[in-house]
Amino acid sequence: GSGRYLVGDFIGADVVRNEITAQAYGALYLDPEVDTIFEIGGQDSKYIYLDKGTIADFTMNKACAAGTGSFLQEQGVKLGIPIEKFGEIALQSKAPLKMGERCTVFMQSDLLHYQQQGLPKEDLVAGLCYSIVYNYLNKVVEGRKIGKKIFFQGAVALNQGVVAAFEKVLGKPIIVPPNNEVTGAIGVALLAMAETKGESCFKGFDLAQVNYFISTFECRYCPNQCEIQKVVVDNGAPFFYGGRCDRYELDHRKPDERIPNPTLEREAKLLSYVKPLEKEIDLSSPDIIGIPRMLQFFEWLPLFATFFQELGYKVFLSPPTSKEIIKKGCELAPAEPCFPVKIALGQIKTLVDLGVKRIFLPQITDLPPERPELKLGKICPWVQSLPWISPASINFKERGVEVISPVLHLGRPGYVLNEEIKRFAHSLGEPVDKVKKAWKRGEEAQEEFHSWLKRRGRELLKEFEKEIVLVLVGRPYNAFDTGANLALHHKIRKLGLLGLPVDMLPLEEVTELDTLEGMYWEYGQRFLLAAHYIRKTPNLFPIYFTNFSCGPDSFIAHFFNEILAGKPSIEIEVDEHSAEAGVVTRLEAFVDSLKGKAKPYELKRIFNLQRITPAEGRTIYIPYMADHARALAAAFRACGVKAEVLPEPDEESLELGRKWTSGKECYPTILTTGDLLKLVNRPDFDPDKSVFFMPDGSGPCRFGQYNRLHRKILRDLGITNLPIYSPQQDVEFYDDLGIVGREFTRLAWRGVVAVDILDKLLRRVRPYALDKREVERVYKESLLKIEKAIENRENLGDVLLEIKEAFSAIPKKEEEIPVVGVVGEIYVRSNSFANKNLYRTLEDMGLEVLLPPIGEWIYFINYISKKWAKRMGAIGTTLKFIIENQVQFKEEEGFLHLIYDFLGDRAKDPTIEELERLAHRFVHPDYEGGEVMLSIGKAVEYLNKGVSGIVNVIPFACMPGNVQAAILKRIREETGENLPLLTVPCDGQKSMGVRMRLEAFVEQVKEYFASKRAENLQKRAVNF
Repeated sequence: GSGRYLVGDFIGADVVRNEITAQAYGALYLDPEVDTIFEIGGQDSKYIYLDKGTIADFTMNKACAAGTGSFLQEQGVKLGIPIEKFGEIALQSKAPLKMGERCTVFMQSDLLHYQQQGLPKEDLVAGLCYSIVYNYLNKVVEGRKIGKKIFFQGAVALNQGVVAAFEKVLGKPIIVPPNNEVTGAIGVALLAMAETKGESCFKGFDLAQVNYFISTFECRYCPNQCEIQKVVVDNGAPFFYGGRCDRYELDHRKPDERIPNPTLEREAKLLSYVKPLEKEIDLSSPDIIGIPRMLQFFEWLPLFATFFQELGYKVFLSPPTSKEIIKKGCELAPAEPCFPVKIALGQIKTLVDLGVKRIFLPQITDLPPERPELKLGKICPWVQSLPWISPASINFKERGVEVISPVLHLGRPGYVLNEEIKRFAHSLGEPVDKVKKAWKRGEEAQEEFHSWLKRRGRELLKEFEKEIVLVLVGRPYNAFDTGANLALHHKIRKLGLLGLPVDMLPLEEVTELDTLEGMYWEYGQRFLLAAHYIRKTPNLFPIYFTNFSCGPDSFIAHFFNEILAGKPSIEIEVDEHSAEAGVVTRLEAFVDSLKGKAKPYELKRIFNLQRITPAEGRTIYIPYMADHARALAAAFRACGVKAEVLPEPDEESLELGRKWTSGKECYPTILTTGDLLKLVNRPDFDPDKSVFFMPDGSGPCRFGQYNRLHRKILRDLGITNLPIYSPQQDVEFYDDLGIVGREFTRLAWRGVVAVDILDKLLRRVRPYALDKREVERVYKESLLKIEKAIENRENLGDVLLEIKEAFSAIPKKEEEIPVVGVVGEIYVRSNSFANKNLYRTLEDMGLEVLLPPIGEWIYFINYISKKWAKRMGAIGTTLKFIIENQVQFKEEEGFLHLIYDFLGDRAKDPTIEELERLAHRFVHPDYEGGEVMLSIGKAVEYLNKGVSGIVNVIPFACMPGNVQAAILKRIREETGENLPLLTVPCDGQKSMGVRMRLEAFVEQVKEYFASKRAENLQKRAVNF
């Protein structure tokens, strides 16, 4: 357990061992044939897979304790049920309530609501038992192998309701062994018996009478400020616990001095590029540039420190990450950023509090790819967003702080040097030639740092080639920041092993680049190359270090493990709540499991990653996002390609999707995965005659990884003959679409515009219609007419005039109601199942809802592709996109002209250039992160139009969506408009909390609407 070292010293233990190993030994003693162990205790859950009596795989729950014994006990108290009666009552249920596997906080509020509704207690209790099971299988086991003989250990196994739920879900018998709540204690006793030679160190059973004293103090030797526990037994020598380093360690637990600490060496080398400052220095001086110790600076500090120092500035680096800085960042965090972004906000605020008046906070949009062939090296939307979200939390103007925020594409060095450096020089007030020269010196320093990393890595790999080496695979700003990584490198060294940073590996030696196709994140490329190198090097084993809600890692980890091909690895996930004891347990258990596994592993998988041309005779299956999918399918059929729109996603899609994903991916991934699996499970499905349609993307949003994860899941299922058609959403977009016929893009575009217009008509009429069913009937008939017209290449203009007349004829009430505008992620914003029929709910509550058109995204692809083609000097490609955009715009204008008289100002939407202009004050045009620029521009446009509220609809933990949420708050504050805002994160879970938030929001909207109407009436009276 977590207190094993303290208790071991107190009693004089002969063996101190982690609970994973102990649970395995206890189970094998009871039954040598057991191959799978489920262990659920008070706070932790563990999964262990055994192969011939040795640990082959294991994992534990991460930061969340939902689905453990303490969770059940809390719910029992709320329901007034003793925990001993829980299982008995659950078994009486006829209809267990579906509660999913969600956060304890949300589940508790829902449970209270259902209890108030009078649902039978036994159904609530049985629902909780199922939620324990689904939480464990989907968030702990995560698709790992489950064998034939399953032991259920830990005190939760005494709950017959949970046992029955496991058996029902798995369809396998679950064995609860005797003394199941103390199998770990039995196991460690067996280990002590097996490993103790000679006389025991045990101090005797009279320990109960021993006097001991416990005190705590805060160590001040470094910024970690560890809370140290001091234990004195009978006035003897004190024991110390709780330190991240070995300052207070007992001699028998101090690390082997022979083993270096490469992470600390790396840190020392990184910091060596910052020239020391005089002790007494005025930090408010304009020649001091403050650099926060955060994010990209954990790798790229040599470039920027050298650059500023060459220009004559002095660089002041913020202090190392500490508890105080983490606390500060968490308090400042807008929306729900990841742990490193919270630390970054704390570091920035620390510089402000120290009196620094010039802070360097660039928007680094990309990095050089790991190999030139990989072309892109994107970084995540959160990391790029710091210059735009930090003003929402820190009032720089009020504190007199100048934020230096150049946009830098480090992955495109030619463009940076020729264009961005000029703008950077202007912002600094320095001559361009001088700035270019300083930049070159910075690049040389950065190259020297990278060369040192590789050189030192080769030395260590050679020195330790006959010993187990653990490779720290993670981003520099969390894996190599001692304040963020729970001193992981110290812990590895205490175990007598070398911990090697991933950027010290000679990744240039890896040749399997085909498995990296489409991996546009630079760190993703680094990790996948590392997986190849580690797999082939017998003595290397990876620790995949990540943080809670890391968007890119939710996909990268899948591909990383696939490339490892079964080689043991461990994932350590941290956030601001993580405890060090859990990390030590995982590490020790991992090392215990490595015995006999130091060998190369062979990659046998065939990575069928190529994008394909839909072959004659195949049917393209299009997942349903919105009704526009039907227009797309009609365009395919018009070009002679069989196409079918899959049914709208439903609960089955959600359940299947969750089963084959980790739950950390964005919600649209889960639903489209479920749709794909429903397709392959159809009795009439033939993969040799089918194609699945899933567009590609070039990042940094996760959308471009959907089709790659789908391919991996198909490989896991043994389906290698189902191609996925993935048109790339960049400069290749129209080439990829054009492979099905020259007319396809034109027909598809007309269909998208027509359905956009139909959607506008629906939303304009339905809130005011006297008969809502008549509106739905007209809408469905109209959609069929559009679909038929596209497929038969008929005149869509005539069809739209017919549709307009049909909507005009619907009887409506004459009244003015509040209007709200919607922004957000395109899938959940458009899909009724994903957003739980949000717009119909808002309409039923008395609002009219405005939505951005789907066609906006096509224009955005044109805009981005044209912009970068022009910057890179590709004149032909630039002209192609200009012409394509003009043709599309002209066609759209022709259709819109037909319905202007009915829709008025709701007919036309701003151009992308207009949205960029509207958003420019709050986010730079070069910010790359999904729909952020579009959503912010649209929000400002809504504000100018006079809407009474804005709803931001996003997938749960969506990176761009949460960045939008942070910037939307800033818009409200800076414009002085107290406009009601609501962010709705969608995850498929049913929650009464969402309904209550909607009701509160609608009430605010109506109050805002009434106050604005009163203001307008007053203005009219004054003017009159």
